[in-house]
Amino acid sequence: MNSGYLEKMRVAIFTCAALLAFLVSGCGETSDPGVEQASEVSDYIEQDVCFNADYSDTINGSGKKTKSTDNSDNSSDLVYDETDNTWSSQEEEYLSLVGIMKRECSKSPEIKGSYILATDDRIIFIGGINAEDVSGQKVDAFTTYEIGSITKMFTATAILQLCEQGKLSMDDTLDKYFPEFEYGKDITIYQLLHMQSGLRKDFVTEETFLFENGERNIEEWKRYFYDGFTDEELLNMVFDDALLYEPGTEFLYSSVGYSLLAMIIEKITGQSYGEYVQKNIFDACGMKYTSSMKTGDVTSVPEFVPDEDNPDEDPYEYVDTLYMQLIKPMRGTGDIHSCVYDLLLFDRALIGGKLIGGDSLAEMFNMDKGYGCGWMQYGQQTHPVDGVYWHGGETWVYKGYNVYCKTKEYGNLYLIQLHPTTSGDDYSIECIHNIVTFVE
Repeated sequence: MNSGYLEKMRVAIFTCAALLAFLVSGCGETSDPGVEQASEVSDYIEQDVCFNADYSDTINGSGKKTKSTDNSDNSSDLVYDETDNTWSSQEEEYLSLVGIMKRECSKSPEIKGSYILATDDRIIFIGGINAEDVSGQKVDAFTTYEIGSITKMFTATAILQLCEQGKLSMDDTLDKYFPEFEYGKDITIYQLLHMQSGLRKDFVTEETFLFENGERNIEEWKRYFYDGFTDEELLNMVFDDALLYEPGTEFLYSSVGYSLLAMIIEKITGQSYGEYVQKNIFDACGMKYTSSMKTGDVTSVPEFVPDEDNPDEDPYEYVDTLYMQLIKPMRGTGDIHSCVYDLLLFDRALIGGKLIGGDSLAEMFNMDKGYGCGWMQYGQQTHPVDGVYWHGGETWVYKGYNVYCKTKEYGNLYLIQLHPTTSGDDYSIECIHNIVTFVE
């Protein structure tokens, strides 16, 4: 059994890009974000209905090369370029941004996946680059991917919604929801959101799948990968350990913390995490191609990248699919499947105050030890850029980024990339850097 392979699997499955979350305690008052809010949000996204229909006609082979719109879209035509499978705005004010995106998407055959660049009321650029979906068609804005830790911003939004409704408090301690947890009285909801809980990073470690003699227990590993562990087993793995540090004193990325938040959502609402975010976020935003706690609905084709130390490794020696089969351990922290267009709808609704109130939104982007909730300030570790926030996500073979920029010239600008492979990540980062540098 190749140890490098299993380590890669463990790291890729249970970690995400270390771009994290930052939020500050307390909640503002706003209307209920559930069914009543869905009508309000549907009005907000009405501007893109004609884009959705016309663009769908284009990618489904109608032969149309432009996206005609009426005034409700508040946008000019997107022109299709068959040579690189991109759609670009022809408005003069966006030509520089279009030029950057087209250049960045053509730098290498390693660049694969779906891209979208937009403002609150304009689609500037769409790219379906060097990849096909499960039907053999070129990927597009509606092709779905595993989004990994980008899921965390949805969990944070759900927690803030429940806080605004008075169903929980940021100061609640975990013993209220997990009385069996010895250290639960020392950890607050706020600290979970801020990655300041003292909990370890993942439910499992490499040692989880070792026999006492040090040999690997492949069958137990497979049971975990195929979602065979119960919540009780998962919680016991964490609750039996001492904390890594005193809660609230440090930042340490912990996917476990967001998994616990998902379980708390379930305890409070009586719904599964997937049911809650479907009703109160996906449906409210008009996200027709997004799901939670499901398998078998991803329409992109994953591309496995072997470990550099073992270029001939074959993942099918151990599993029969490259798609993530984990549901319970990943809910709330990395389980969501989505497309770039749906993530744009989410970003617009979130930033537009349609999902949470102004006070909660301000707290979501307020720094505490450098992080808030589901978002990280761009360049936080080296050169923080004011008004630019992002979060990355990674599963076994998928990778993606969601970037939000507050700009003077373009207003709110959103850049979203989803990739069916972890290869070519340097080009993804370079694309983000060049867009941020241009608008900074």
